[in-house]
Amino acid sequence: MQKNLEISFYKLSNSQYHLIGLSILRIVIGLHLLWQLLLSFPIREELWQSHFLNPNIDILHANFSFNFFYFAGIFIMIFYTLGLGNFLFKLLTYLFVLLLYAASPFLGDGGSNILMIVLAYMIFTNNSAYFSLFSKKCSQNPFSRITHNLFLILILIQTCILYFFAGFFKAQGAMWLHGTALYYILNIDSFRMLNTNFLTEIVINSSFLLTVGAYSAIFLQLFFPLIVFNKYLKYLVLVGSIFFHLGIAFLMGLVQFGMIMIALDLLFLNDKEYKFIYGTIFKKRNLIKSRLFKPHSVNNS
Repeated sequence: MQKNLEISFYKLSNSQYHLIGLSILRIVIGLHLLWQLLLSFPIREELWQSHFLNPNIDILHANFSFNFFYFAGIFIMIFYTLGLGNFLFKLLTYLFVLLLYAASPFLGDGGSNILMIVLAYMIFTNNSAYFSLFSKKCSQNPFSRITHNLFLILILIQTCILYFFAGFFKAQGAMWLHGTALYYILNIDSFRMLNTNFLTEIVINSSFLLTVGAYSAIFLQLFFPLIVFNKYLKYLVLVGSIFFHLGIAFLMGLVQFGMIMIALDLLFLNDKEYKFIYGTIFKKRNLIKSRLFKPHSVNNS
């Protein structure tokens, strides 16, 4: 037991893990919030300044303070997305988003709750090591490494909890067990997308797709915490989860929620796996280029 604890402590203090996945998650969260702010520009006063939607935060009722809050928030999310990653700035980002949703609770969707939890954990992680204009290398401080890894573990555990209870409550629903839940969900007009309506019609008119979709959602989410830590089976559950959320994005219009959940799925891949995938794709690309542009010899005989 003591030896296992020593090994675990050594791993936690030896390096910072999943830096690429956390960097991807940072970008997705930043773009998600930046998109919400920019998309809401024509109705920003109604969303955050009105006494009806925002009866509690009086400071935002004044024009000057509201405009400062709104436009400062845009700059905060731009720099957060670009990787400005010191502790105080990440804390400022979290407080801004907390105020953003508190001032307009109707702005959030199914992903806002998990986003706020993850954003709080992200304060204590190094999520600017990759894809950043302000890159932070892996810290040499053992305390910083341990802190980073512990909050990384909390994000992974929180994701597993979310999936498990989503599957658990689906398994208790009669419509999910009968395989008809997706039929009723996809028939709600507010969840329809004009450009992908033909895909929705295909699913709705296929009892096979509706049943497979319902049961695969239950089993995928219910057993996600058990399978995702298996060395070999995790790729299967991650691919299934990513396609599941792509379906939510394209069929139900919950694009930003889907992207956040996909980014959380990708966090379960470690840096070695990302580098292996990149190296494999790079080699395949070079192989295809060499075959396409290989000079042909001319026979002069």
